[in-house]
Amino acid sequence: MEYRKAKPEDIPEIVDIAVESVSRNPLPVKIDRSAMAETARTLLNPAHFLWVAEQDGQVVAVVAACVQPSFWFERLQCSVLLYYTRVRGGGLPLIREFARWVKSRAGIKLAIIELEPGTDPRLVRFLKRLGFARESLNLSYVRGASHE
Repeated sequence: MEYRKAKPEDIPEIVDIAVESVSRNPLPVKIDRSAMAETARTLLNPAHFLWVAEQDGQVVAVVAACVQPSFWFERLQCSVLLYYTRVRGGGLPLIREFARWVKSRAGIKLAIIELEPGTDPRLVRFLKRLGFARESLNLSYVRGASHE
């Protein structure tokens, strides 16, 4: 498996993976493939993070993160938008590379990875070993969800 920075020609496969990712435990929202593609194109800028794992010429895993000035503190915040693999273990080297990348950029003060309900506890332990150790509770309002 090859791990590398994404290229413009990877965007259709990145969008396919993103759609698969959000379809696993779907929210009652309309998926917007064009917005995903536009965001992926923006993330190709080296200020952001967009890496893929490729196997047999196909993109099988993606980690994508956006960096922006923080609303409430000095410096930058990095937010993971997508982490997903179609191949068992294929995403771990990407997450490891992401952690190295974050730590190599002094301007990034805070990096956030939101974990979905039911995340494998082994992934949580792995992320903590990489330094993503501060836990917080994330609650979401979703219009049209059964809890409304």
